[in-house]
Amino acid sequence: MERHVFSSQSFIPLGPARFLVLVAPHSPLGGPDMARAEAFLAAPGQGVTYAANIWHYGMTVLDAPARFAVLMWRDGTEKDEEFVDVAPFTLDVTEAAR
Repeated sequence: MERHVFSSQSFIPLGPARFLVLVAPHSPLGGPDMARAEAFLAAPGQGVTYAANIWHYGMTVLDAPARFAVLMWRDGTEKDEEFVDVAPFTLDVTEAAR
């Protein structure tokens, strides 16, 4: 999981593409709270903006390769970017795919 403490990121598909969006709030112990993580499938043509300081999973595109326009305000400081490993997990997206 990653977060940008001071910077937001927007991902806009440049063609029809479904992709996974996975976000998590902060854990009281530090890092993302994966027990409270939420996921959804973005529909073709739907973009997403991750607000500053939101834990999110890296881009996972489904069905076929895709290109995105990425807009990001970059704070530019070393503390703005954080990456952490999380325990392996499984998402069941069959319900969302219907």
